Amino acid sequence: MKMVRCLLTVVAIATLSANAAWADCCGAVNYNSCGPIASDAGCDCGGSQTVMRTRRRIVWETQQVEGVRNVMRTVYEKQMVNVSRVVREVSYTTQEYTVRRPVRETTYKTVNYTVRRPVCETEMVNYTVRRPVWETHQKEVTVNVRRRVTENHSKTIMVSVRKPVQETVMRTVRKVVTEQVPYTREVTVRGGHWATEQVTIPGRSYSKRVRGQGGFEFDPCTGCCRWVRGCPTTVCCTTPDRVVCKRVWVPTCETKTISGTKCCRRVVCEEVPTCVTRWVCEQVPKTVNYCTTSWVCEPQTKTVCYKTCSWVCETRQREVKRVRMVCEQMSKQVPVCTINWVCETRTRCVPHVTCKTVCEQKEVCVPKRVCEQVPYTRCIRVPRVVCEEVPVTVCCRPALGRAFVAGLGSRLRGLFSGCGNGCGDGCDAGCDSGCDAPAASCCGAAN
Repeated sequence: MKMVRCLLTVVAIATLSANAAWADCCGAVNYNSCGPIASDAGCDCGGSQTVMRTRRRIVWETQQVEGVRNVMRTVYEKQMVNVSRVVREVSYTTQEYTVRRPVRETTYKTVNYTVRRPVCETEMVNYTVRRPVWETHQKEVTVNVRRRVTENHSKTIMVSVRKPVQETVMRTVRKVVTEQVPYTREVTVRGGHWATEQVTIPGRSYSKRVRGQGGFEFDPCTGCCRWVRGCPTTVCCTTPDRVVCKRVWVPTCETKTISGTKCCRRVVCEEVPTCVTRWVCEQVPKTVNYCTTSWVCEPQTKTVCYKTCSWVCETRQREVKRVRMVCEQMSKQVPVCTINWVCETRTRCVPHVTCKTVCEQKEVCVPKRVCEQVPYTRCIRVPRVVCEEVPVTVCCRPALGRAFVAGLGSRLRGLFSGCGNGCGDGCDAGCDSGCDAPAASCCGAAN
């Protein structure tokens, strides 16, 4: 128990000494060697120092790994299987049966019937008609006749007459004046040139049927080997790509400066004297002749002829035809059909079907799953640790108890290394003096 406590105490002291030494120069201390870094001359108070630190970096490398995977394939095996098949047998027997057949007989009988025959007769018929008789007469009639009488008159009226008056006025005239103005502008001209470039046309994909390799198979029924054809499979193929050249128009834009003269229009206002004619109305007397017409009625006598009509009755004769129906007796022969049924005996064949089960062997293809190992290659990414020396600038703090920490570390190394000359039992002077004592060589050798 005491030994365990001793070991725990030693481990705690070593941890404290290591932490103090690590914090002394920001972790830039190595206890395996006593160098100038652990001394006061290598790290001044409040200064900085560049040390090499090992940094680990993970690099991913691509490797090809070969493996084997299981592929399930369906294989068809031919086997003989006992099957049952139903066979139908048909047999015929003779059977007599009786049928009734109709027999038709036709007889004639005499039938009397009455018909009506038309008879035409002609006779003379008297009729009366009225005939018009026209007579002409004359008589004197007094008629009023209208006669037109025309009279001439005159009167004075006032008439408006328009007279022209000439006046001169000033009018503003606007006219357009064209001027030549020089200008300069930049224009963009579209041009280009033809270039030849290569274009790759991908091949056409198509599928074709390829029959697999066949082989010989032993037939247990016949005891011989027979050739079995391979199964057809569909294979996708692609024709090779084609490289063609084609001409391509490469457009270009260029900026050019052009100068010229353009016509600009400007409006100019001017005062121009203008002669204006104005019309003035005046009242002038005028004598106008006019004519009036009036109608006067005068009685006149004239002879008028007129006709009168009177109706006279006359007797006339005409021939009229009349039709009279006369009844007559006639006879005709009418057929009468009589049906008699006669029994007859006939013979027919009646089929009888018999079902019979027949056992036979049939060759069938039985599917079977077969596992095959197929080699394949795949690419994987494998991490690899790379150690690099990287310069690091560290800052040092003032050393507190540096001699004590160094002496304690030397004693612990001497204790575990078994060195009695330097840091072993009873070597207090050498361990307290630090890493510069002669015991340091022994401690370093132990490490």
